[in-house]
Amino acid sequence: MAMNSAYRSSAQIFEQVSIRQNPGMLEQLRAIKDGEIVVVKGQYDHVEKLLDTLKVPYALIDSEAVTKNNGGRVMFANCKAYDTGAPVTAVRDFVSEGGRLVSTDWSLGLVTKAFPKKLHKVNQTTGSGNNDVVEVEAHTDIGRRFMGLNYAQCHPQWWLEGSSHVYDIEQGVVPLIMSEEMEERYGKPYIAVGFPEGKGEVFHFISHLELQRTRLKSKTDEGTLDDFLAKMKVSKTAEMEEAKVAELEAAYSTLNTLAHLCIPTPILNSGGKSVLVKPGTSTGSAKSSRLA
Repeated sequence: MAMNSAYRSSAQIFEQVSIRQNPGMLEQLRAIKDGEIVVVKGQYDHVEKLLDTLKVPYALIDSEAVTKNNGGRVMFANCKAYDTGAPVTAVRDFVSEGGRLVSTDWSLGLVTKAFPKKLHKVNQTTGSGNNDVVEVEAHTDIGRRFMGLNYAQCHPQWWLEGSSHVYDIEQGVVPLIMSEEMEERYGKPYIAVGFPEGKGEVFHFISHLELQRTRLKSKTDEGTLDDFLAKMKVSKTAEMEEAKVAELEAAYSTLNTLAHLCIPTPILNSGGKSVLVKPGTSTGSAKSSRLA
């Protein structure tokens, strides 16, 4: 699949860009220990595959094991319906004590149950059963950091699984990545949002972080790996695989987003401070290494 090649190449591009522009973040990413990142299995999204691509260690657990999870500082809740038996108290306590929850698509149900009056599902789903692709925009510094595409005329895209849950936001929720195309088609523009809660923070993404396809709208989108490397100002390696610019933009931006979500630097709940881990310093045990 084309996106698999795009993700593999983008992981190497990400490392080169990080070494040049943000070595501190790369050092934090490489310092992550077993148990810091917890991934809750879902029905559709597979964030763990992207963590493998970034070479980030994680613990993979069933949703039933969330109530027994006594460690970690970042919890990824893959797309899954939480109609009954949602581990509301465990998730709420995890975030309140300083954890970072990242949920995708149908895990919106978990977020709305654990944190009422933050997000709510609207009576609309994407694609009428068919998947879709929309161009996305970042209107905040955080959103721009997540995307990580700084060259002129970039057009990152977001894949929408058919029947993804469209949602609206309440007071205190920060829109991070939005889409005018999505608003035109489905009534709401929100791709990614976040909010601080207690000592921790919550992020929610519509559809999946594991994107399945893009679309080729322009000649630029149809560009080659070499074209993307020139835009990102990095060198080609023998391990990189060919992909279109549109695929590479989407893959790179999601991997870059994932990297920011994994490191211990607070994103929203920082009080204006950025807590960085010094090179060679442990980020702490699974139990004590939540957001500083």
